[in-house]
Amino acid sequence: MSRTAGARVVLTADRTLMADHRTLFGSMVAVSQTTTTPRPIVTGLLAPRSRQPVAPMGLRRVEASLLGDGFGGDEVAVVPAERLGEVIGPATRIVGVSAGEACGLGMNSTTMTAIAGGQIYPRRLVHELAERIGALRARAPEARLVLGGPGAWQLVQDDGLRRRLGVDHVMQGQVEGNVAEVFHALADGEALPPVIDGAAAAVERVPPIRGATTMGVVELSRGCGLGCAYCTMGGVPMRHLPRATILADVETNLAAGLTSIAAISEDILRYGSTGRALAPEALLGVVRDIRELPGVRLIQTDHANVTSVAGWSDEQLRELRALMVGHSHCRFPWLNLGVETPCGDLLARSGSAKLGGVDPDVWGEFCAQQLRRLIAAGFMPMASLMMCLPGETQAHVRAALDWVEDLAPEPLTIFPMLYAPIDGSQVPGRTDMTRLHWRLVSRCYDINFREVPRMYWDNQAAAGVPLAQRLVLQALGRGQVALWRSLFAWHSRAAASRARP
Repeated sequence: MSRTAGARVVLTADRTLMADHRTLFGSMVAVSQTTTTPRPIVTGLLAPRSRQPVAPMGLRRVEASLLGDGFGGDEVAVVPAERLGEVIGPATRIVGVSAGEACGLGMNSTTMTAIAGGQIYPRRLVHELAERIGALRARAPEARLVLGGPGAWQLVQDDGLRRRLGVDHVMQGQVEGNVAEVFHALADGEALPPVIDGAAAAVERVPPIRGATTMGVVELSRGCGLGCAYCTMGGVPMRHLPRATILADVETNLAAGLTSIAAISEDILRYGSTGRALAPEALLGVVRDIRELPGVRLIQTDHANVTSVAGWSDEQLRELRALMVGHSHCRFPWLNLGVETPCGDLLARSGSAKLGGVDPDVWGEFCAQQLRRLIAAGFMPMASLMMCLPGETQAHVRAALDWVEDLAPEPLTIFPMLYAPIDGSQVPGRTDMTRLHWRLVSRCYDINFREVPRMYWDNQAAAGVPLAQRLVLQALGRGQVALWRSLFAWHSRAAASRARP
């Protein structure tokens, strides 16, 4: 690739997906900001420019698929937005963008905008990225803009926005099975439809990454298959990547200087499972192998299902925690459990198989028990609750509030979110929330305001975030606590006013 000609294929993403995130929770904080947060805080502190050439896992898989199927190493460039001018030129045929939030319709995004106002930053930055690419397309008149990633489904539902952003094609779903074929066709000038379905590759054929991933992410499993109507992975069966692929991806990140590894799955405790039969030793074996690689500091993870926790013994949970922490001195490794609602009858209506045979009448008690088991094993669990689920009544909201009150003394966090359907139906917003909803939100954040600062500080210290940066973030956090408390009170009064005849 010459500097003037440009790369044949350019792959990029917005800043929140290509930043110097040292911790998973830090990335969650960054992508949760709305435009009411001053931009320098987001791009300078919460999502600073990465010193290493990192990219989201999806782009790295696309890169590896292309390099393994006819594209040369000098034809594919993976760059952040600020470097696009260096690699887009007359030879460029495809600009591929990974988007987490094309329209801001995700549960976290709709909740954060309901609380803080403004637009969610990932949406704003994706739109700005598309505008930047549009301004550069005069250099590459034959290039086509292809958008994919976890937020691609949102643009599939909004063809008008797709056109306004200048996106020629949206490629949705897992793509390793056909992305090289599609990109070859696009590069050769073939006409393809605006929406292209990706094809999943067999897990043993998923190519190891060729470059470092944001946060040192490695995939353990993909898909979930529990049928939740509000999740894009609900209808995708869970499949587990081979141990050799996982370890190769870890080594690639270590070689790039990323020593904190994020082991990602829709349910990490189901790694190696077949159907409902769990295989704890399979996951423990993989994490042991990762821990033994020279240079690994902190192993982080994200999601687990409540019923999967129940299938692990206390001893196995403690061993997993010890392997993840290693010698990093992390005291509060977290694990997110999708409780969604303590009301089993409401959860059952959503089409979810999360209950896993648990009697709906005891679902809330069962969830509380598993959260306390994780605490006893040394984790700081993070429970997610969903508001405005179809069929929800004020009695359900009161039950959720009572459930939160019972757990309030425990060292955990609870994040309430607005239900966000993925079928194109109306997304609930601030005006759909009652005063009781705001009481629930406020009570959850009373707990979070107590626990998040020490968990965040602890995780950052374990991952090697500089002391000065941690101190500034803690100070900003205290300011946000005061702001959000006032916002909760204001929203509660506004909801009460709307309810009056």
